[in-house]
Amino acid sequence: MASPVPLARPGLALALIPLASFLGPFIATAIVVALPQISAARGFTAAQAGWYTSAYFVAAAVFMMPVARAGDLYGRGPVLALGAAIIAITSLLGAWISDPYAQIGLRLLQGVGSAGVFGTGPALLAQLVAPERRGRALGLNITVTYVGLTAGPALGGLLTQAFGWQSVFYLTGLIGLAVALALWRLLPRAAATAAGERFDLAGAVLLGGALGTFWLASGRPQQSDAPLLLGLAGLLLWAFIAHQRRTPQPLIDLRLLAPGQGLRYSAGAALLHYSGVFGLSYVLSLVLQHGLGSGAARTGLLLAIQPVLQTVLAAPAGRLADRVPARRLTMAGLGLTSTGLALVTVTGLAGSYGLLPVALACVGVGTALFVPPNQHAALAAVPPAAFGLAAGLMQTSRLVGQMLSMALAALLLGVLAPHSRADYQHALAVGGLVFLALCLGAFAATARRPVGAA
Repeated sequence: MASPVPLARPGLALALIPLASFLGPFIATAIVVALPQISAARGFTAAQAGWYTSAYFVAAAVFMMPVARAGDLYGRGPVLALGAAIIAITSLLGAWISDPYAQIGLRLLQGVGSAGVFGTGPALLAQLVAPERRGRALGLNITVTYVGLTAGPALGGLLTQAFGWQSVFYLTGLIGLAVALALWRLLPRAAATAAGERFDLAGAVLLGGALGTFWLASGRPQQSDAPLLLGLAGLLLWAFIAHQRRTPQPLIDLRLLAPGQGLRYSAGAALLHYSGVFGLSYVLSLVLQHGLGSGAARTGLLLAIQPVLQTVLAAPAGRLADRVPARRLTMAGLGLTSTGLALVTVTGLAGSYGLLPVALACVGVGTALFVPPNQHAALAAVPPAAFGLAAGLMQTSRLVGQMLSMALAALLLGVLAPHSRADYQHALAVGGLVFLALCLGAFAATARRPVGAA
């Protein structure tokens, strides 16, 4: 087993990597609150506003694996620092550039920068930290990511109201520049584990095309061209897999995803888990506000239960993963999450919403118990040279799962078209059942992991 890479100032360097992970989630969620002011100031049409918010996510999904592979080839430290710098510079430019299409382009670049951070950050932590402390480091990194997601709307709203929407961009840009410069100075340059190998450009184009086409289809599940787009995405994915099997230095080494390999089960479980939980808040928000007439503040407080618990418990779960086999923790987490989704289904069937806080608490605690140990297991299942592949694949599984979850939620609400309270209860029951089935699939994938696998 490879020894951790020595650092001149290890404490500072290992704190900066999670701080870099804060930037992308924070700006992505803060912008949602500031979007009305940004749209008015920059003259966005409704379509441009939609592209502005989604450009970040599609770019992150498309570039995640290529950037992770670039970290293996050219050094994870420099790629991580460059990713943080891209987020920072595009944020500063976004505060004063007025052209709507240039703004959308900046959001695309922010997604590329975020891919640089998330495609290399966990891999670099695994490379720099001793194996017996790896879970602690990964848990902290995930916690700070959740802090960014949770704090973004609240802090973004406060900054926008007090100082204008540009202040969100200036804050992100200044913090990002400081983090990027510090990372560039502190992290080792010789962190490339696949130096000398060639970058698989054809594989990157095929995978990016498949993910981008899938994203287009997931955003319009009821449109007549959605099946055609899904078919095209499947065709591109098939071509990508065929190319990976032929090329000597592929973007993804498919041998690490063969039956019996731990990474296969970690990535599959992550995909199904995020498919089963990410769209839940969207469905519940509509059910509570339109179906029950609940106010926005009350709905927001209720929906905050899940992310707050995830944020508080992710770091302890990471520390626990250093002592308890990941398989036990991930199965416990998925069991709790499934229990929460079952309670959501019961709530829809019974029409009594008193169980919702308990259900969301189960999902929050279960997710916290699942995500850090599952990421820990994915990195432990591959050699150090493939840490970037594992980190990139886990993040890609997360993003694809989130896209699929939102597509299912939109399709469900579009098909059922609820209007009355009873309609919304029915939609909640059906949605809870669909999400529960996906989470049980993640549980089954984890249960099939060989006991001896990492």
